[in-house]
Amino acid sequence: MLASHTAVVAQSITLLESVTGTEYQAISQPLFSASIGMHMRHIIDHFNALIRGSDTLHVDYNVRSRHSETETNPALALQQLHDIQRWLSHLQPEQLSLSVTLAHEVNVDDEFVIYSTIARELVFCTSHAIHHYALVNIIRQLQGASTDNTFGLAPATIAFQQHNVN
Repeated sequence: MLASHTAVVAQSITLLESVTGTEYQAISQPLFSASIGMHMRHIIDHFNALIRGSDTLHVDYNVRSRHSETETNPALALQQLHDIQRWLSHLQPEQLSLSVTLAHEVNVDDEFVIYSTIARELVFCTSHAIHHYALVNIIRQLQGASTDNTFGLAPATIAFQQHNVN
């Protein structure tokens, strides 16, 4: 299980190794209101919320580092992604079943707490990253670059495509 999550984080690393600082910061308006850097920071924020939550047993994805250097500095984002991979490599199977509380907002007026596990939230963070990769993939295409042909595709989509190849 953890190898799969590590592989998804590795996709970010591979992408960022091929992106210039200018490409990382560029916003492809009017189609997008966020840069690759903003998407990467958002992904990193979610994983960091889970990392903090694995220590405190409370996960709050609303704690974010908006407008931080991570959005403009691909080298810093790479460092943080490597830190996430290190955390994943040290996770023990018994930690995955730890119960956590999760702060959740359905809208700005309604926040409540639900119960989850580290494993479930790890699945969420990885799925969430893939969702943002799909947007980053389009941004890269607008920049005249390409990504791996599975970048931004859900595993179920990849499996479907592989199964239905004529």
